[in-house]
Amino acid sequence: MGNALMRFLLALLAVAVLLMLSSQIYNTVNVQYTTEQAVIFSSAEKVTFRGVYIRDESVIRKSYSGVLSFPIEDGSKVGNGSVVAYIYRSESDIETNRKISDMEAEIELLRAAQNPGTVLTARPEFISGLIAEKYQTMSTILSKRDISELKDCRDDLLTLMSIYQISVNQEDGYDDRIEELTASIDSLKAKQQGYISTVTSPDSGYFVSFTDGYENRLNTADNAAVTAELIKEVTSGKNRGSRSKSEIGKLVKGYDWKIAGIIDNSESVYNSGDTVKVKFASTPDTVTAVIESLEPTDNPEEWVLILRCDEMTFDLVRKRTERVEMTLNPFEGIRIPREALRFNSDNEKGCYVLWGQRVLFKKVDPVFEDEDYLLSKITSDETFVCVHDDIIIDGVDTAAYKANSEEVDDSIEEEDKIPVYSQTEATRGVISEDIADLPETEAEITTSTDDPEAVPKSGRS
Repeated sequence: MGNALMRFLLALLAVAVLLMLSSQIYNTVNVQYTTEQAVIFSSAEKVTFRGVYIRDESVIRKSYSGVLSFPIEDGSKVGNGSVVAYIYRSESDIETNRKISDMEAEIELLRAAQNPGTVLTARPEFISGLIAEKYQTMSTILSKRDISELKDCRDDLLTLMSIYQISVNQEDGYDDRIEELTASIDSLKAKQQGYISTVTSPDSGYFVSFTDGYENRLNTADNAAVTAELIKEVTSGKNRGSRSKSEIGKLVKGYDWKIAGIIDNSESVYNSGDTVKVKFASTPDTVTAVIESLEPTDNPEEWVLILRCDEMTFDLVRKRTERVEMTLNPFEGIRIPREALRFNSDNEKGCYVLWGQRVLFKKVDPVFEDEDYLLSKITSDETFVCVHDDIIIDGVDTAAYKANSEEVDDSIEEEDKIPVYSQTEATRGVISEDIADLPETEAEITTSTDDPEAVPKSGRS
């Protein structure tokens, strides 16, 4: 009886030990981790403001009788003696010339569409793909508000659609339409009146067909004249000077220009001499500029900012005021959540990633640190965190035990495991703003990310 009981107890103990070991093995092998995919993330100091362009400008004047027609677009570069305007007797003469020009452009388009070499080799499915591609290009242009390329893109789209109509036998050709347009042009030319005079440029530069009264008040040589009150006056548009009849337009000289605005620099984020990137609401172009001066006002939240730039483009001469986004110290790297960071036995900073069924420790190469995340240098070195790695967020210490129990040093306190840089470096956050949504005179710092699902907090001590 005693031996039977002893055997039963030993068997029961063996089963309990086996169950415990099995449970430990199962939990170790089948632990469920919460992961976050490593993505490229951008971080930078950004501020938006309503800017005032400061350029060296001269007004072109000429007394005339009649109406003006400008043969070039605003922002076009002209030489000394170039024709910048034609003077006609009446608006009807200008309208007649416009109609003739539009009809001639349509004839050119239709002739290109029914070109025998094009039509014979055109396959409907290929042309259809080109139409879809050109339509997408137009959508992109419109979303960027880059209307300078819109007309050419529209003409290309119309040509492709005309070719497609012929290729699927919905049209035999456009000879009838071309004959109709040619007859209309001949009729208009019979009553066409030419211009009576021209206006030429007195110098080389960029021509703009309007004036606003600030051509003499704002120039690149006098920063002292640019006050907060003047910036508010210009951006409000209330005191814009009226154009006299003799003012044909203006000429913007040289490549150097400035832009002034009011920002909040109470935390001394920006300093004179900083090189920044500047983006504008009206154009997709980004230019490099230098902070030439940054002066406080009586209001601690209003500082007068003046940027200097020597990159002149077609779009940058056509406005006096514009919404501006200024970026300082841009950083780009792989985003690592701070709660995932650990040190291995070699005291290397990194995190654990899920590699199929394996758990690996990968190092990080910090380029920027915030209180909630770290940006690691983008690399293809597999010993470092790479794009699309699955970073373990929940279950980090279990992952460390699974990978290598010696990599976890329990003697290291949690605050020592995740050190930060100095307060200045560690607490600089991501700063961005949707330009179009800000009030006209407001400049503020907020948080942004290239990853729509990742919205890290940002702070500054």
